[in-house]
Amino acid sequence: MIKRIVMMEGGVETLSYFSHQMAGEFQKLGYAVFFYDLKQEESSAGKLRKFIRPRETVLVTFNFQGLEKEAGVYREGIGYLWDTYHIPCYNIAADHPYFYDDRLKDLPEKYRHISIDRRQKAYFEEFYPEYVSRGFLPLAGTGLRQGEDEAKTGKAGAQGDAEQAAPCYDVILTGNYTKLSFFEPYINWINEEYAAFYRGIIDDLLEHPACTVEEVALAHCEREMGKEPNDQLRIALHKMIFIDLYVRNYWRGKAVRTLVNAGIPVHVVGKGWEELEDVRHPECLKLHPQTASVTCLEMLADAKVSLNVMPWFKDGAHDRVFNSILNGAVCVTDPSCYLEEELHEGEGVCYVALQDMDALPEKVKDLLQNDSGRNEIVQRGRAIVEQKHTWAQRAKTLAAWIAEDAAQ
Repeated sequence: MIKRIVMMEGGVETLSYFSHQMAGEFQKLGYAVFFYDLKQEESSAGKLRKFIRPRETVLVTFNFQGLEKEAGVYREGIGYLWDTYHIPCYNIAADHPYFYDDRLKDLPEKYRHISIDRRQKAYFEEFYPEYVSRGFLPLAGTGLRQGEDEAKTGKAGAQGDAEQAAPCYDVILTGNYTKLSFFEPYINWINEEYAAFYRGIIDDLLEHPACTVEEVALAHCEREMGKEPNDQLRIALHKMIFIDLYVRNYWRGKAVRTLVNAGIPVHVVGKGWEELEDVRHPECLKLHPQTASVTCLEMLADAKVSLNVMPWFKDGAHDRVFNSILNGAVCVTDPSCYLEEELHEGEGVCYVALQDMDALPEKVKDLLQNDSGRNEIVQRGRAIVEQKHTWAQRAKTLAAWIAEDAAQ
């Protein structure tokens, strides 16, 4: 019977935050949880060995943390500690599998891959059949404050309290930006023929933003090279991850620029926004440095509208959507198949298709000018998100999977 869960901290701050949110629920469910510190491997390794009980312990991690032959859990000639102690490894991949092709090799025997997007799950199952695909588990949200919506619309008990809690930000976007010129060396890294090939894929994606990178890239590959075996195609797609980053930054930059150029102030929290191109009203671009997850949530709780551009998850969800709603901000976002199933228009979200970006300013202005309507949208969405899309819910799903696997 599984009673112990190992999780990771000390790596990417956001992933550590997600892990701690789930850990609280795991503990409520009766599991003992140990956090292995990637910054203190020497001291953590000894404590980890004392914590482990063979056949009673699993690893739950994000993005291959603890599965990259780190010194504390892997020894040359011996292998992973996870194999030594027969520990199943549940890895939540927070990006598309083509980002991880170099890591999807030489993994522990009981590796379990978890996808945050249903199309990414299908891709993984087709291109990496040697590994177990455990399921689809979308990212989730965290709410910091209760009753924030009433304060935002001046409905808090005391007028002074309502004024004190009034939002600081009309529109906020939490996330980094990379200027498009950064990607030019990657487009041109081989020769002009390859550069034209890559630009053709990019142009196709910008013209058809509802398509995934892999379906467009694979179609171009087959047109140019004929049918190739999957092991060659997955290497080719791994070398094209800059295309994914290019198109997501193109649309993220365009969304912010569209609002700013319409005279709507946008607070951007993250790196790189000072390099946003073609900004006609720079006074409307409000820069904030990259910060910790909790600070981002606090800023969302002081915002009316949260702008989101999906990082090319066409059948999944980003935590930014759920975080926004749980903290009292309407999320204006492009849709995905999964999101539209879970949250209908007006249930915490207002959808704007990427190809319909010109409609964005009016939609945002309407939300900003209608406090009561905006509050109703948040309340409808929050009821759904609190029930289905918190990290506690994700931990419960994982716990059920772990118990099911252990019983086999």
